[in-house]
Parts: sequence; C-alpha cells; structure tokens
Amino acid sequence: MTGLVTDAMMAEAVTAAGYSMADVVSDGPSALASPSYKALESRSVLTADAFVKRMHPEMQGTYNLEAAFQAARDAGAAGVGPKVLWSDTGLGAISMDRLGEDWITARQNDLQEDSVMTSAVLALKTLHAGPVIDHRFDPFAEIDHLIAAYKADGVALPDTIAWLRSLVWMAKGLSDGVPLKPCRNDGSCSNLMIGPGAQVMLVDFDRAGMNDPLYDLGCLLAERTDHESQMRPAFEAYVGHFDPVAFARARLWSHVDDMLHALWSGLMAHKSERKSVEWIKYGEWRLLRLTMALQHPLFEERVRLTAKGAA
Repeated sequence: MTGLVTDAMMAEAVTAAGYSMADVVSDGPSALASPSYKALESRSVLTADAFVKRMHPEMQGTYNLEAAFQAARDAGAAGVGPKVLWSDTGLGAISMDRLGEDWITARQNDLQEDSVMTSAVLALKTLHAGPVIDHRFDPFAEIDHLIAAYKADGVALPDTIAWLRSLVWMAKGLSDGVPLKPCRNDGSCSNLMIGPGAQVMLVDFDRAGMNDPLYDLGCLLAERTDHESQMRPAFEAYVGHFDPVAFARARLWSHVDDMLHALWSGLMAHKSERKSVEWIKYGEWRLLRLTMALQHPLFEERVRLTAKGAA
C-alpha cells in the first residue's frame, strides 16, 4: 500500500464529503518543507466552495485526528477558522469552507506586519478560550517518542542529541500549574490565511491538543523574527502588557518546538516516500536555531526566571 494519498483515495474523500471529482476545480497546494512548512501531511483539492483534504497514510497514526478535527470545528464556530463542513477520522479527511480569492496563505514576510501579527495572536486567543479538547499535547513526550522512533528504525540521531535533550529538559516544568487550553501547537506561517484588512484565519490543526497557550504564542513569535524587540507588540497584544516571566516562558516553548520539529523532519527524511521534499533542509535549520538559542546566555536566564515565577 502506498504511503501517499492516491487519485482513487482522494476521489473517495471528495465523494464522502458530498461532492464529485467533476466538482473539483484545482488541486490544493503542493508539499513544501523549505522555506515554508506547507501541505506535508495531506493532499487536498478545491471545489467552487470547499477545501477537501485527506491525510497521507504515511502520516496516519502520528496525529490525534479526533482532536485535530474538533479544534478545526471549534475554530470555525468561533470565527477564527474556516467553517468545517464534514469530517471523517476513519478516512483521515475533512472539508471546510473555501475562503475567497482575496485570501492568501501567509508567508514569513507577511508576519512582519504588526497588524497581521496582532490579528493572528488574537485569533489564537479566541481559540484558546474554546471548548476543552480530549487530548493532551505534551511536547516533551513527543520528543522522546521521536527519539525512540529513530532508534527503532536504525536512523542516526544528531550527534548532539544528549546535550540538546539535557538542556531542553531544563524547561520540563514549564506547564506545571498552568491552566491548559486548546492549542494548535504549530506556529508555521503557512497555517495562517490572511484576508482583507489584515484579517487572519487559523488552518491546519493536526497537532491540536490541550497545552500551555504560551506554546502557541511562542512558536508564532519565533516564526516572525529572531529579534525579541520585534516580538513584543504581538506578545503584548495577546497578554495585554509586557510580562517578563510569561515572555520567557513563551520563548522557552519555541526552543522546545524547534527540537520537536528538527527531529520530526529528520525522521521523515528517512521514512517518507516523498524524497523530493526538503525535509533535511528544514530540520537542519530548526536544529541550528535551537543550538544557537541553547548556547545563548539568555537561555539559562529564562529557565531561572520561569522557575522563580512558578515558585
């Protein structure tokens, strides 16, 4: 069995969603890992009024689709995501309202606009206020699961894996005592749609689950820039003011997410049938950013600050 969605499998999903292949007007976006992480988990098509996607078999079992589809429905109901029209966890498929032609997929340069970032973090805040999801997303557990998968498949881990894990684990207690909220747990700019007047819709909830909401915020801030002074306006739009302890927590979460995605991309470079996708390039970039952050004096300061703030 192929690890990718075939034409027949896509047609099956389209039919189950209430359409026919005659209704399809175009394919969805092509898979891209670098410079933007987009369309890697699923294959999609567009009808005149719907976006239908089906997860590739090689990705199934990696994500909790019940949580993903619930988060998508909740975002749509709250007005911060396209309305979900249909979903089927067995097929690993979902259809949503198609946004108009005046909506575009966000790129990193779009995040340089304060108005776009403000809309994005307020959309996240709305999502975080939504119904509880029956799934806990634990990035530390996800990282250890990936390390175990490398070993089980005989794939070489980064030479610095023990050092990376020991430092990242200094932030292990970040969510202790923090009210967990429904989160996307994904900061990729390609999972934002930008509309007229800097409106933002959230799309793609594959990693959705209950988590510290500052994980979402920290990942998005890191996607925008490496310069912390440029992160502050969006952070303050979410929190309401500048809180150094909360900012430190958000920044630490972005480092945890870097490790998760670096390992994930490195593993997929060996497991995926799509050898033309630049898994390695994307993973190495996330690994480089993580390494630089862990060697910076601010890393230990953030760990101490968050530990003190939790005391």
